[in-house]
Amino acid sequence: MYQTKIFLKDLSHVKDLVEMTAKYDKLKINLISDIYTIDAHSIIGIVSLDISHPVLLEVPDEEPPAEFIEDIKRFVFEG
Repeated sequence: MYQTKIFLKDLSHVKDLVEMTAKYDKLKINLISDIYTIDAHSIIGIVSLDISHPVLLEVPDEEPPAEFIEDIKRFVFEG
């Protein structure tokens, strides 16, 4: 399992995340905020979350490829 906190600054960041996750369509990627868990491939799901705070990104079933880890770095919350 892989987990990291991410922060989505605005809707353009949400769009960028969804476009990035589309490259990994076979990979189960969740975003967890409070009691809600949504599919990170879903733009509608993401905008339904409170993105004013960092959310937890989780790949529950396996270790993601190194390319995914590199791609997600621009969203990782530093704080």
